[in-house]
Amino acid sequence: MMRNTLLILILLSGIYGYSQGSKTSGKVKWNGYTQLRASTNLMDNTSAMVRRLKFWIKSPDEFSQHWSYKVQVLFSSWMQERFFLQDAKVNYKTGLFSLDIGQFVPAYSLQWTQPDYLIPALERAKVVNALHTDGSLGIRDIGAQVNFHSKDNLLATHLGLFNGYGINEYRFNNKGFMVSHKTTFNIPLEKNKFQLGFSLMYRYAQNLQIKKVLPDSVFYTGKDIRHNFFMMFKTKSWEMQAEFLNADFEGKKAEGYYILSSINIKKSQIVLSVEDYKRTYAKENTTYYRLGYNYLIKKNKIKLFWDNYFQIIDGAIDNYITSIQLQFFFN
Repeated sequence: MMRNTLLILILLSGIYGYSQGSKTSGKVKWNGYTQLRASTNLMDNTSAMVRRLKFWIKSPDEFSQHWSYKVQVLFSSWMQERFFLQDAKVNYKTGLFSLDIGQFVPAYSLQWTQPDYLIPALERAKVVNALHTDGSLGIRDIGAQVNFHSKDNLLATHLGLFNGYGINEYRFNNKGFMVSHKTTFNIPLEKNKFQLGFSLMYRYAQNLQIKKVLPDSVFYTGKDIRHNFFMMFKTKSWEMQAEFLNADFEGKKAEGYYILSSINIKKSQIVLSVEDYKRTYAKENTTYYRLGYNYLIKKNKIKLFWDNYFQIIDGAIDNYITSIQLQFFFN
């Protein structure tokens, strides 16, 4: 792991150094941020962590008329203090079409195309993390994706072909594949934003362990079919979004939804959400609630979260966790 970390850092510093010395390509665009978090259940569990330390570099505007690139790395306490290569993507754009090639997040779902630093909730919904195309397989995948945006931005659609087993491992003899699709409609409502859309996915899985969805002991081979519907309504002072996600593994099903709302009052943000994630083979209480308050010290560049996440079982609050998080950008 140390060798991988050094390779990633050398790659980033090398590209950045080249950009500094090149007169024709301009300087590489870079940025990064950290999220520092402390959590407790007010009983027997208290912890502090680096939730994210993320850096990325992008090609400068002068790099090419059609070509661009992005490289992104992540450090997180959840990953046992290791650097991790997230994105290594090349993009070719011509007219209203573009093509992504490399390692990146397939276009699927609303919340997983929103950067985590912009989402008012402390974490994405459980159902989104589980039923995104690559969920517990590493979220990202390696492949290619064609994108189309209409000139008036009323329609955006994406079609991708990927390895289908995420990025937590690499298989030399993979026999599976994944096709993903997402379409979004942006409906103008004066100064407000209204968005509707859906996602579809077909995967032929080969001996795949899909945690958070199927039992941990199962290595699944067969069809994995998923779909997703979403909507978002946003005004200057209030926004709300909701999604429904479903997955079918030849009869074994998982599905769920979330509704997330935030009220913006100057630098303050009040966050409310409810989410539910069910698996047909598991008997468990699956509904969670979130009540939070965010203070945008410098918009999203410096932002303080206070989050309360819990269930209500038999009329009483259960599995309660309260967290404080500082978000800080470096550039």
